[in-house]
Amino acid sequence: MNSSTFNDLYDNYFDDVYRYIYTKTGNRWDADDLVSETFRKAYEKINLVTSLTSPKAWLFTIARNTVIDFYRKRNKTFVVEEMEDYTKPLPFQDTLEEAEEINCLKKSLGVLPKEDLEIINLRYFSDLKFEDISKVLKLNNNSIRVRTRRIMKKVQVLVKKCIGDSET
Repeated sequence: MNSSTFNDLYDNYFDDVYRYIYTKTGNRWDADDLVSETFRKAYEKINLVTSLTSPKAWLFTIARNTVIDFYRKRNKTFVVEEMEDYTKPLPFQDTLEEAEEINCLKKSLGVLPKEDLEIINLRYFSDLKFEDISKVLKLNNNSIRVRTRRIMKKVQVLVKKCIGDSET
């Protein structure tokens, strides 16, 4: 593999990797450092990889392990904050209603187990395909699909309950 391959990898996936790591750290400084570290590791190892069948999954595996190492060193837990940075507001929505929905979504995601939250982060915030998620997490593809569907149903119920509770 050559430097143009790495440049393509960087250009194509930088935003997704940054968004993923930012949702894990909750602040820009740590995210900047960890994204740099992720791409440094990828650059160092890209010549050892003979063929990348799924470069995004390979890169996200590096990103995920880099975040895990970061928290091991600091004995911290994962943070889910500032989700508004990753949601795209719809122009016809009332901003007050949107803020309430985002708040309820944050609360709902906050009660999920770490494993479920990881799947949601990889699928919806990092835009990975189920096949890539299964490679990153080393789980069966069908299992990821079923778990994602169940998690989303659970989140939907929690958000509706939250919105319903705040309206009364």
